[in-house]
Amino acid sequence: MTLLASLKRAVVDQARALPLARRAHAALRKRKYEQTVGRFIKDGSGHADPLPMGLVYEATMRCNLTCEFCYVGDLLNIEGEWREELPLDALRRAFPEGHLQVNLTGGEIFMRKDILSVLDVFREKGYTCGYLTTNGTIISDERADALAELARLGFLTHVSVSIDGPGELHDKARGVKGTFQRTSEGLRRLQAAAKKKGAPLRVSINTTVAEQSLDTLEQMVEVAEELGVDAIGLNHLMFATAAERDETLRIIGETDPKIISTYITEDPGVHPARVREQVMRLQQACARKGVLFDYRPKVHPPLIDPYYTPGTPLAGRCLYPFLHARVSFSGKVFFCPFIRVEVGDLTTQTLGEVWNSAKYVELRKTLLEHELFPVCRRCCKVELSAPPTLPATKPAKVVPAIAPVEALAPAER
Repeated sequence: MTLLASLKRAVVDQARALPLARRAHAALRKRKYEQTVGRFIKDGSGHADPLPMGLVYEATMRCNLTCEFCYVGDLLNIEGEWREELPLDALRRAFPEGHLQVNLTGGEIFMRKDILSVLDVFREKGYTCGYLTTNGTIISDERADALAELARLGFLTHVSVSIDGPGELHDKARGVKGTFQRTSEGLRRLQAAAKKKGAPLRVSINTTVAEQSLDTLEQMVEVAEELGVDAIGLNHLMFATAAERDETLRIIGETDPKIISTYITEDPGVHPARVREQVMRLQQACARKGVLFDYRPKVHPPLIDPYYTPGTPLAGRCLYPFLHARVSFSGKVFFCPFIRVEVGDLTTQTLGEVWNSAKYVELRKTLLEHELFPVCRRCCKVELSAPPTLPATKPAKVVPAIAPVEALAPAER
């Protein structure tokens, strides 16, 4: 990206910080989105465009922490498969040239020693990196400088750091004492490097509604101030019941419960009224402090009770598999982050060959027919409808200025 283009993006980003511009930009994005997904719904065949709008690449499943809620070790890191990370040559071959958006997650992406070279591969192909997620504990001066430079060049837009609560609570959840301090130091290095280079890099913290952290949710504003960030992304707890999992397997014609990688429970451990109260308190605290706030999925107040009542049917839709590819560390392409049915393999195929493969198309068509699979009702990608038994209410004011954050529910990180 040229210096002129980089400056232009910085100006656009500043303009979007204004409330009217922010709302106008959100409205434009929503209109374009509806036009795009409307084509797929009307067609009904399960076919998508020749290439996805973007992709999420799980760069590695290795991690330096032992988070108490993480499922990676049990479901995604079987028999040392993480050792099969795609080498740079395979990345260059499998991914097309073009203007795709790539987002990186893990594991902890900085556990992969060549991660900066991985980012360079995507930059050289003409991609942009909408976001990367990290626990922030191993962002060295060298890495901070490299990330700031990628932001200055217009490649990297947003870094999302997962925080579970104030210092001691975060350390307990992450399983390693001193984690919060190391995350703070990594973020400060990154912010200092971005400031030095004049790079328009957004940094936000990402937290989740959970039994262990619900009572301290409001304190995330103080955490944001301590870390020097001005944006909080909140993930509602993602979960499903065993019955919802089994019904989903029946619908898609699968039998192995391990392909469903969301959190399976009959009791999420949080009361809807308490969730409503704490989320509202956090939102109000953000408004007082001028901290940007967004949440996903869009569980507006009328939906909180049915959302947090296990087994309650929820209406809505998901078009994620029509728009975004999910690529694992080993090159396997999955239908979605949480229904991990393999639809292709980039060690032998290109992304273009996989994207409208027979299995992918079949699963998309089935999704359209059902609008929403049972395990998808409480997922970060879902677009929920207002419950018919409750009056429609105006959603609480939310600042949709944070770039989409890959949701990191207890079942994922």
